[in-house]
Amino acid sequence: MNTNTPTLASTPRFRVILVDDEPTARVQLTNRLQSHPELEIVGEAEDVNSANDLVQTLKPDLIFLDIQMPKKNGFALLPTLENLIPQPAVVFVTAYDEYAIRAFEANALDYLTKPVSAARLAKTILRLSKPRIAETGVPHPVAKAGERLAVEDLVLLRDKSLSMMVKVGEINAIEAHGDYTRILLHEGKNLMMKQTLSLWESKLPAGLFSKVSRSLLVNTQSVAKMVKKNLLTWELHLKGAKEPIQLSNLQSKRLRAAL
Repeated sequence: MNTNTPTLASTPRFRVILVDDEPTARVQLTNRLQSHPELEIVGEAEDVNSANDLVQTLKPDLIFLDIQMPKKNGFALLPTLENLIPQPAVVFVTAYDEYAIRAFEANALDYLTKPVSAARLAKTILRLSKPRIAETGVPHPVAKAGERLAVEDLVLLRDKSLSMMVKVGEINAIEAHGDYTRILLHEGKNLMMKQTLSLWESKLPAGLFSKVSRSLLVNTQSVAKMVKKNLLTWELHLKGAKEPIQLSNLQSKRLRAAL
């Protein structure tokens, strides 16, 4: 008998929790996961509150998280994961089928669209990083270096307990505030997010966003008008914004060149 032959019992298994308000969706995903013995379903939840209780008790390695649920959407669970060491990886399960969901600071391993296909699930499972598993026994999200967002991509924005999905094209501008950035959205909505401007610059579409200064990125399609106030100052008016942004002559020249 070859004692060096690996067995299922010796293979690291990932503890998984399913979170979805639809029982049929949980059953369907459970059936799909039966083809992946490296994953062990240790619990199921139908809403964010019960999911939080499970997460704190069971300390899962991986969570399949539905986005659209009554009362609280799946993003409301994310802040509760930040206190866990190590944090479980998250696979978003969503009804969105047109655009990839890009979730900054959400430890997102991947996203799946309903109904979940066997082939697409298999690709998600392959994204579990083997080197990370060998070191810690838990999955690790894999980032694609150099990948940029598209105008119609959905991005997850988080400000404390508030989480919201917006299209990249709905971001008017981004201002740097130390390690944080202020996100200016259409219709005058703003929020603060712990994310550096340099990371936003590396991810946003280069042809759409212009770096006006070291602390400001502007969506050129969101510019409503620019008004010269005096010899040194311009006012930048963005679509739907309540207040203009003050620009210097050099900053206004850079932005006008990008329009």
